[in-house]
Amino acid sequence: MLTFFNPGWITSRILLGYFLLASNIAVEKWLLQTYSLYEINFITAALFMILTALQELLNRGSLQRIKPVSWKILLPISLFTLGAWHCFLSALSGLSVFEFGAMSLLSPVVMATLAMLILRENPSTWIWPAIGFGMAGGWLMMQSDWQGLSSSHYHAYMLGALIFSSLRWITVKYAGENVPASAMIFWEPVLVLLAMGSIIDLAELWNKMTPMLFSSAVLLFLSRQCLVRSYQTPVTSATSISALIYTKLGWTLLFGYLFWGNLPEPIEWLGVLLLIISSWMIIFRVTPSTRLGSVD
Repeated sequence: MLTFFNPGWITSRILLGYFLLASNIAVEKWLLQTYSLYEINFITAALFMILTALQELLNRGSLQRIKPVSWKILLPISLFTLGAWHCFLSALSGLSVFEFGAMSLLSPVVMATLAMLILRENPSTWIWPAIGFGMAGGWLMMQSDWQGLSSSHYHAYMLGALIFSSLRWITVKYAGENVPASAMIFWEPVLVLLAMGSIIDLAELWNKMTPMLFSSAVLLFLSRQCLVRSYQTPVTSATSISALIYTKLGWTLLFGYLFWGNLPEPIEWLGVLLLIISSWMIIFRVTPSTRLGSVD
């Protein structure tokens, strides 16, 4: 009998989560041809908050758990989310879907480095070769020249996004159980909503709104639910979830080829190999608390 704690079901849910994440990347890349990154982020933030609130109402019958308990925690989380979302879409506007997915493999490296500096974590000696492999892989990825344009500033945006995202996770870790997870998830994009709403022309956005514009937020919300719920399942380790992140890279490769005709250059494959080695060393050899950042 298949249950929600069945290992096969859990693995399927994790794989679905990473497929939805890759789909979200492809959809946002397509949307950037029609909409500005400010408009995409505004709709994503608004719908993300609405869906989170609806989920709380359906599951608990109230919105008590999403009350802003501590702005000392919620405000930095929202600020880092603003930086991460802006940088992610800025990077995606100039990078291929595959290159974007490959560069996201630097997330465990960035997370481990910041955890050492900010949380004073004392990881194993594996961290240093892992960081070295990650930096080498990232450098090789930046040597490619997609669409005949220099993309160095897009890589800088990607690095900025990973830093902001890691800082958000570190803040979540610092908060511990003092702030309910539902509250952190709900208030996470509030500054995105306010900042983007003050920049865009809401009337113009309303006139050109399409169902596809909403799909990005829905995909992001559903992927987060799949992965967070898998983390909360007692029979599943964080390591097993993190190890399956590489399926997302396969999907971004497929989507990039099918919709944009992009195929990686040989030097990028070498960069991807080094990034995979680096992130695996961190996922399996570094402290458990650092692994958290590898799922984002």
